[in-house]
Amino acid sequence: MTGVDVAQLRAEARERAANREPIAFDGEIAGASLAGLGVRHYRPAGANPGAVIYLHGGYGLFGDLDLQDNYCRLLAAGLGVDVVSVDYRLAPEASLAESVGDALTVVDLLHSRGVARLWLAGDSAGGAVACLAAEATDVPLEGLLLTNPLLDLSLSSFDDDAPEGPDRALSEFALLTWCRVDDLAHAPELRYRVAGLPSCLVVVGDRDALVPEARAFVAACERNEVRSQLVVLPGAGHGFVSAGRAPDAVAAAVGWFDLAR
Repeated sequence: MTGVDVAQLRAEARERAANREPIAFDGEIAGASLAGLGVRHYRPAGANPGAVIYLHGGYGLFGDLDLQDNYCRLLAAGLGVDVVSVDYRLAPEASLAESVGDALTVVDLLHSRGVARLWLAGDSAGGAVACLAAEATDVPLEGLLLTNPLLDLSLSSFDDDAPEGPDRALSEFALLTWCRVDDLAHAPELRYRVAGLPSCLVVVGDRDALVPEARAFVAACERNEVRSQLVVLPGAGHGFVSAGRAPDAVAAAVGWFDLAR
């Protein structure tokens, strides 16, 4: 795919986010900077100890702290812990490795500040960042929450017949750029790289082109004795957390991570 206007994609994503009515939130929402990274901190009233570090979707090309603001509000309220959303660097200016480095910076800083219980959460491309950060960190993590995650960056398991998956051509352009490879055959295959990961909850819509890699990931978790669960939402497509189905993901997470303990 040639002629991709990344600036336009970013502008359209900002416009979509601006047109969403914010969900009421019982607590505090504040922007901050951690080691030069923009973050947004959602602290629900009566929050329990711990924090979920959230990584938004957007093909690794676009998205910011506003893109999935309502989902972060619902996560914080439903799970009863702080959510820290990270404005990680994006392609083409940054590589996937640099995006992961940003996530690791936040993990390390929160851990150094005494946040004893940490989770990583990622949507779509943010799911890839979350998995790679979990793989790389020495900080003990409580778990991973992944919604329609991108786990096969080679796109070899992409279901081209799925009715509501991410755009195939845009995915190819984005991943070649983000992964800094000339051929997607050399891009990371995260669907099988599960050894040593914390417990994983994967929530995906049954109309999403990424369902096969979600199933492969959870199957690999089972083979490697990594506690995991796959929740497939009927009638949901890619990007469901921004299309009215975010409460389904939150409902699946409640109890799975036992965040209130």
